[in-house]
Amino acid sequence: MKNTTLTIGLTALLLNATTAAIAQIKTYTVADAHSHNDYKNNIPFYRAYEKGFGSIEADVYAVNGQLMVAHNKSEISASRSLKTLYIDPLIEKFNRDGQRNLRLLIEIKEDYKAVLPLIIKELKPLEKYFSYPGHPGRLSIVMTGAVPPAAQLNNYPDWILFDVDHLNGFTAAQWKKVGLVSFPFGKYVRWNGKGVLNAEEIGKVKGAIDSVHHTGKLVRFWETPDTKSSWLAIMRLGVDIIGTDKIEELGDFLNKKEKSEYTELQPYSIYHPTYKSDGEVKKVKNIILCIGDGMGLSQLYATYSANRGQLNIFQMLNAGFSVTYSADAYITDSAAGATAFASGQKTNDRAIGVDAAGKPLRSLADYSADAGKKIADIVLCELTDATPAAFYAHEAERSHATAIANQIVSSPVDLFLGSGYNDFTQQLNGQTPVDQMKQRGYTIIRNFDEFLNTPSTKVLALMDDSVTRPKMQGRGNYLPLAFKKVTQTFKDAPKGFFMMIEGSQIDHGGHANNLKQVITENTDFDRMVGDALRFADEDGETLVIVTADHETGGLTLLDGNIGKGYVWGDFSTNDHTGTPVPVFAYGPHSLDFRGVFNNTEIFNKIRALIK
Repeated sequence: MKNTTLTIGLTALLLNATTAAIAQIKTYTVADAHSHNDYKNNIPFYRAYEKGFGSIEADVYAVNGQLMVAHNKSEISASRSLKTLYIDPLIEKFNRDGQRNLRLLIEIKEDYKAVLPLIIKELKPLEKYFSYPGHPGRLSIVMTGAVPPAAQLNNYPDWILFDVDHLNGFTAAQWKKVGLVSFPFGKYVRWNGKGVLNAEEIGKVKGAIDSVHHTGKLVRFWETPDTKSSWLAIMRLGVDIIGTDKIEELGDFLNKKEKSEYTELQPYSIYHPTYKSDGEVKKVKNIILCIGDGMGLSQLYATYSANRGQLNIFQMLNAGFSVTYSADAYITDSAAGATAFASGQKTNDRAIGVDAAGKPLRSLADYSADAGKKIADIVLCELTDATPAAFYAHEAERSHATAIANQIVSSPVDLFLGSGYNDFTQQLNGQTPVDQMKQRGYTIIRNFDEFLNTPSTKVLALMDDSVTRPKMQGRGNYLPLAFKKVTQTFKDAPKGFFMMIEGSQIDHGGHANNLKQVITENTDFDRMVGDALRFADEDGETLVIVTADHETGGLTLLDGNIGKGYVWGDFSTNDHTGTPVPVFAYGPHSLDFRGVFNNTEIFNKIRALIK
C-alpha cells in the first residue's frame, strides 16, 4: 500500500525553500564534529576522541573472519583491524569515562553479508553501551557505504542503524532502522569553501536539510570543503554533523566558539562631530591622547559591527597607520610601544622610558609641564604597568614594579588614576611612594566616587582591582566618567592640558582570545572617545588622537551581521602581533596624523604642538 511507504517530496521542498533564508545557528559543540576517514590519520581513534568529537568513521573489509580497516584493499594490513584500532580503545575509554557519548560510523566497503555478521560478533563487548530507539545508551553504531537494501534492514539487531542517501521507498518499520541521512554536497552545489554560498545555492542545500529534518532524522554532507568558511556555512544551514579531516583545527574552532562570537543587545548612540575646527592650522591648547591597548583595525570593526554600524572613532576623518616594531623585536610589547609615543625613540621590549642603551628619556608629560600644562595619566590597569609608567618612569625592565612606583614621586603629572595600590606602599629609605606623594600635596584616593567628586587638583587615585574589573563583569562607565572628571578639573587651566587615557583591557581580551571582552572594552573606550570629540568641538582648541601600542590576538573576522550586532572572530595567537595599528586625529592639526609612519612620529607630531 502506498500509505505504508515514506514519501518525502524532496523536489517540492527544494522548489519551496526560501533561498534567502538561513537557519539560525544552533548551539554547536565539538560533539557535533565527525572525524571523516579517521583511520587515515596518524593516530586513529585517540586524536578525535581526546578532542571531544562526537562521531568517528572507519571503513572496513571482511578478511578471513576479521574486520580490517582500510580505504581500499591495497591498504589492508594485519595490524589494522577494527578490534585493534577502535573496539579495544573504545572499551577502555568507555569503562573509564561514564559520561562520554559517541557515534561509530562504520563504512562497509563491500559485501555487507560478510561484514555485518562480523560487526555483530566483534562489537558484542560494547553491547551495554549501545544507543538505539528504546535503549538510550552512549554508543551509536551506524553502518554506511554498501548497506543492505531497505527490505533487509530489519533483519539485523536493533542496535545496528544505517546511513542512507535517499528518503523514499522505506516502510515505517524500515525507516526506524535509519540512524543518519548523508548526501553528497556536490549533488546540490559546486563550492570550493571560499567566499559564501549565494541565495540559490543556500535554497538548494537548505531544502535538502529541511527534507531530512522533517522526517526527524539527522543529516550530514560528504564531499564538503574542509575550511573555516565551509564549517561556518554548514553550521548556519543547520547541518547536524560537521565532517572533517582536520581534527585539531575543527576541534579548536568549535571549542573556542563561545568566546569567538558576540551579539550586542543594547547598542549605544554615537556623537556626530561638527568638524568646525577639524584640520585647522592653529594653536592647540589641549591634547588628549587616547590609547586602545591591543586595539587593531579588526577590534575596531568588530565593535563597529556589534554597535550596528556606528563608532565614535570612525567619525574622525583624518587617519593613518603606526608601525610598531621595537628596537630589538619585530613585535613590540606595551613597554616599548608606549615609550615610542611617550618619548619618541624606539627601545627594547620590556623597557620603559629609556632608550635602547638604557638612557632615561623625557616624556610628553615632561614637555607638557615645561609648557605650563596640566597633565593626567588615566588607565584601567596598575599605574606601574607599561603604558602609564612610560609617562613618568625610566626602567629597563617593566616588571620592576616597586622601582617604577618610586619614580612617581618625581613626576609632573597632576592627576593619576589606576590600580596597583600595593606597589605604592613598599618602603624605600623608610618611606613609601604614597607617603612621599602626600608630602608633595597630592590627595591619595582609594574610592572611585571620591575621585569623581574631589576638589583637589593633585591626585593619586589607586583603585582596588574590583573597580577596574572587566567591563563584562560589571565595571560600569569608568573611562567616560574619568574623562569627564579630568576635563572638568582642567577646563580653566590657562595653558591647557595634556591627557593620556588608556583603554587598557582591550588587550586583555585579545590575550584571552575572548571576543566579548575585546568588544565590551572597546565599547567603553569608544564612548570615552565620543566624549572627547564633543569636548573638542565645544573647546575649539583641543586635539584628540586615538591609536594603539600594538595589535593583540591576531583577530580575524570570519562572519558578522551589522544589522543584528553579531560578530564571529577567530584569533591566531594569544600574544601581540606586528600588524600596524590605526591612528585617528580630530581637531586642530589633525591633518598632521595622516599617512603611514613609525610610532615614534606620534611623539614628534605631538611634541611640535606643545607650546
